[in-house]
Amino acid sequence: MSLCLVANWKLNGSKEFNTQWALEFFRNFNGKNFSYLGVAPPSIYIDHIKALLAGQEIKIGSQNIDLEHSGARTGEISASMIKDLGCSFSIIGHSERRLLFQETNQMIGQKLIQANNNSIIPILCIGESAEENQSNNTHNVLEQQIVEALRNANELSSLIIAYEPVWAIGSGKTPNPEQINSIHEMIKDVVQSRFPKIGLESVLYGGSVNLENATSLFDQMNVDGALIGGASLDGREFALIANVFNELRV
Repeated sequence: MSLCLVANWKLNGSKEFNTQWALEFFRNFNGKNFSYLGVAPPSIYIDHIKALLAGQEIKIGSQNIDLEHSGARTGEISASMIKDLGCSFSIIGHSERRLLFQETNQMIGQKLIQANNNSIIPILCIGESAEENQSNNTHNVLEQQIVEALRNANELSSLIIAYEPVWAIGSGKTPNPEQINSIHEMIKDVVQSRFPKIGLESVLYGGSVNLENATSLFDQMNVDGALIGGASLDGREFALIANVFNELRV
């Protein structure tokens, strides 16, 4: 599997913030072994970030795409539009969009197809709630999310999956590393056994990843990287997390 680290800035950023982030990141980053290192800023700043990172092997992506190519869909952004801006990936199905915008697995599947049709690598987010975790239903929930999203998107040339337990996002809590490793192994088994035509590149962990827990997370064999939210807003911390991952996988 490919080593992959992606920053999800969510609803954060400004021209001043972006410039300072880039300065701090490059002052501290010394990793060289990543197959994929990416940043997903708010879409309005994609061009600005692209200019700041010009000449660097860092991919730019979006935090979402629409499930349609074009049409009367005010406020939406299509896969072809972000491709036109030079993006190479898009986060799809993040739990915040599932909750706030009622995105279903079927809608997410349509977005996966749009991404694939425009040579955009989708990062499919899956995860269980606190209640589902406490009732020991994590594996069933994740398998259902995977199967329903990929049912009609079963020949994706490239796919990255991010396991983000909903109860861990922004909470400072994480499952123990061994549990994460086991869940990642299950995710890989489900995709490879049920959707053999899909090019699964990486399975990432997301949910309160920071510099303090990076070593224990990245030391797990089935953890191919991370989708990082809050900690990625600090260019220095994101660089140091990348360095930790790089050192462990040299």
